[in-house]
Amino acid sequence: AEEATGLGETAKRSAAVEKGRRHVMERGARAVSGGGATAGWVYGGRGAEPGAGPAQVGLLREQTRGPGQEGRGKGYRQFCGGSLIARQWVLTAAHCITQPDGSLSDASKIVAQTGSNRLGDGDFRPIAKIVRHEGYNPAVIDNDVALLKLTEPVQQSSGPVGAIKVIGQGQPIPDGPAVVIGWGFMEDDKLPDDLMETDINIVPNATCNAGMAEQTKRDVGSFLLSMGVSNRIPEAKLEEAYDIIVSNLGPSLSDNMVCAGVSTGERTSCNGDSGGPLMIKQADGSWLQVGVVSWGRIPLSGNSYSRCGHPELYGVYTRLSNYYDWIGQKLKAD
Repeated sequence: AEEATGLGETAKRSAAVEKGRRHVMERGARAVSGGGATAGWVYGGRGAEPGAGPAQVGLLREQTRGPGQEGRGKGYRQFCGGSLIARQWVLTAAHCITQPDGSLSDASKIVAQTGSNRLGDGDFRPIAKIVRHEGYNPAVIDNDVALLKLTEPVQQSSGPVGAIKVIGQGQPIPDGPAVVIGWGFMEDDKLPDDLMETDINIVPNATCNAGMAEQTKRDVGSFLLSMGVSNRIPEAKLEEAYDIIVSNLGPSLSDNMVCAGVSTGERTSCNGDSGGPLMIKQADGSWLQVGVVSWGRIPLSGNSYSRCGHPELYGVYTRLSNYYDWIGQKLKAD
């Protein structure tokens, strides 16, 4: 594999951190040439056709009105996505309905928008109950799956609506073409009003792990160099610290996750798409949901304009073939 750096001129003659420097410089140069700043990036997405994705749900949270606006009624803002998997149930990501302190969000403050590709249109359906996976681990974003029970089953709709089939328990998820949809961030921090979709590829988890390991090496090397220079840390100690860290890197993805995207990063899910469906088309033309938009990683040097779309840093999705039975148990129990 190629090595890299983003370490600056002060590190160029530092023999002690040469390994970190190489990782950050050469791989960083490759990253710059990967996609192009003007790529239309969902990220790299296109507007979904009217009526497309009838199972897609927008999750909107009630917003507090500012001074002088109290009489204007409730305001809502989209924060995540989901998918309708039964008349009264929405599938989403656990992190979407988890507060910073670990508690569940207030279901009465959330509505599910169905029946339209445009935010603010369609039907706003109140949420009666939130069911989060018992094993959800926010530290590593594992078991990132949740269910929302609507107050009433979907009977009538102002636009196209329908449930999507979920992959069965233990079924293999094939590598290859897939589609992700949502209202998440596009390039330059723009948010769409209309549902976006993009074509990506499901790839082995090892591909995600390799890209994230390389990024970790770049980040560690850059951090150690900057701290070493400013704190006059001996070069030998910096090299020792670097070797200890990178030799003990474990996989970023668990077996409960799916890796998908493209190597250039030009097409991927982003903030705001969380909870939405990762889908593959079946032989009969119907869609099968195999994942839930979960998380991604950006370089430590990233900013609000580079939150997604980085070369070799694929999107990570909840592997639904590990949760079909759990979903069935929750639906039957309620």
